[in-house]
Amino acid sequence: MEKGFSNRELAKVIFSTMNSRDLSYLEKHLSEDAIFDFPGPGVIEGKKRILLFLKILFRKYPRLEFSLEDIIVEGDQACAIWTNEGEDKKGTPYKNRGITLIRFSGGKIVFISDYFKDTSFVESP
Repeated sequence: MEKGFSNRELAKVIFSTMNSRDLSYLEKHLSEDAIFDFPGPGVIEGKKRILLFLKILFRKYPRLEFSLEDIIVEGDQACAIWTNEGEDKKGTPYKNRGITLIRFSGGKIVFISDYFKDTSFVESP
């Protein structure tokens, strides 16, 4: 039996997945009924829909790397403070700063909510 992950380790799974683009890593740590609240599309419900959204995001940003500055854990919640940089599929540079709020239950990620400094990428052209 695999040792359970701490909430800090579970929070890191999200960013390891984003950097490696290996959705199978996040998939095994995400609750079936997880919720992801993301600027632009809003609330995305369910593991399958979240993973599909991330596949689409990876196509939009073929290079996007996150650096974690800190993770603050309190009980069944964590706040990850991060920066990222990369480029979109047209080769346009992109960078941002933000936080991700994460909730855990039963050793799984059940809620993710992102807050960015720059949300211009969600505006319609």
